[in-house]
Amino acid sequence: MSEKEDQYWNEIDDYLDGSLDQQAHKAFRQRLSEENKLAKDTLFQQEMRQGIAFGSQQNLRSRLQVIHEETIESNQEAKIVPIGRQLWLRWSVAAGLLVGALGILFLLQQNPSSQELFADNYEVYSLDPTSRSGGEENPAAMALEAYQQQDYTAAIKEFDHILQNEPEQPTLQLALAISYWENGQTEQAKSAIKTLFNHPILKDQAFWYAALFALAEDNPEAAVEYLEKIPTDSGQLHTKAAKLLDTLQ
Repeated sequence: MSEKEDQYWNEIDDYLDGSLDQQAHKAFRQRLSEENKLAKDTLFQQEMRQGIAFGSQQNLRSRLQVIHEETIESNQEAKIVPIGRQLWLRWSVAAGLLVGALGILFLLQQNPSSQELFADNYEVYSLDPTSRSGGEENPAAMALEAYQQQDYTAAIKEFDHILQNEPEQPTLQLALAISYWENGQTEQAKSAIKTLFNHPILKDQAFWYAALFALAEDNPEAAVEYLEKIPTDSGQLHTKAAKLLDTLQ
């Protein structure tokens, strides 16, 4: 690298470091508006310093691809010259940052978001159809029909009416919590599910749904706490909880 080239890159570094005096800084800014190559090289150097701060995964992929193509094009057109200390240092840092960027991009792809984990694991609670009895006008039958038809507003009304008169129906309480959630009434859903935390049979299902609700609201710490409450003798539910815990921890 020639002395002129070394000075060129050093001036870019000085500008980015903020070490130019006021007059030199103003002159450099003027050149940036007039010299396309200087503006492009300065932006490139700035992005290398910022590492992977490109805004999003898609932007990161696009920028890495552009840098890769520009490097190939530059290598094809450039003459073979001795590598000076500054050039070697600059490209060593750039290469390290690119490797780091690719590594973190890989990790981002391997670690789904809380909302993605919710979507992968959430299913509407299946209410036992045998609870539908006593004819079409039976409140339980009407509630079940509304629930299965995904008419959650009507289901909430019917479940709430039944539970006011017969509070000891945990499966309907769980279905009420899910109906609230599906209806967008998230706070009511969380309150309804908590009433089952001490139930001897349905508490594990309640902890599972509470964990999923927490993930949907981007609260993985709370999700982990709920999942850890699901005991090992819960069969398939514990297997699902353990797998989700592994992803979160």
